[in-house]
Amino acid sequence: MAGTAISIFFVVVAFVGLIYLPHDPLQPVGPDYSPPSVQFPFGTTFVGQDVFSQWIFGARSTLLVGFLSALIAMGIGVVIGVTAGYISLTDEPLMRFTDVILTLPALPMLITIAAFVRPTIVLTAALIAFLSWPATARVTRSDVLSLKESPYIEVARLSGVPKRYIMFRDMLRHIMPLVMALSLFSVIGAILTEASLDFIGVGPSSAFTWGAMISFANDANAVFAGAWWWFLIPGLSIAILSTGLAFIAYGVETVLKEA
Repeated sequence: MAGTAISIFFVVVAFVGLIYLPHDPLQPVGPDYSPPSVQFPFGTTFVGQDVFSQWIFGARSTLLVGFLSALIAMGIGVVIGVTAGYISLTDEPLMRFTDVILTLPALPMLITIAAFVRPTIVLTAALIAFLSWPATARVTRSDVLSLKESPYIEVARLSGVPKRYIMFRDMLRHIMPLVMALSLFSVIGAILTEASLDFIGVGPSSAFTWGAMISFANDANAVFAGAWWWFLIPGLSIAILSTGLAFIAYGVETVLKEA
């Protein structure tokens, strides 16, 4: 319940950013390095930009990277996992391919690609997803292997139900709760990875995220200037959102184990 409340709060913040912002997040609207006040709840930057407006504006891009990446990774992982688990001939090659992706150093590869391409926010999410789907594939394959010999699958197979319906309808209905829980951890990983890319200056182009806020604060030496609000607020937001998503994932896993 706590995780759900936290996640809903940040989703609402992101949607509010679509329709309302107190100030233009990139335009100076107040004194430089103004601490949190009634007029500027989260203070201002070194050029007088409103940190509260930047925080609302950045929530949208941050959540978009996290959830889009997890959705893509879930799609790839489920397709490969179900296929490998149900069709024996494809198991070995698909799992060896999965092992190859697992051995790739994700962050160094993303840094290298981003340094040359400087991807958009959608491409960043896709690249993170491509390097994070193996965990979903392995869990999905394991569940499919255990379900493949169950009586209701045998009945469906003997009744002439097409293989694709058995794989992506009957089996998927049973394994999706666990896959969804795993995907929440993928959201956390994607948000942290994107923030890392932003912090070193190779994040998605034309996108403003919480990671970008921390990067800008670091570049402006906000720590030494005493402007703790500029970097602490987006950093805490990433940590709290990740904690909320982890709470939900652990809760779903607990319910599944008890069931």
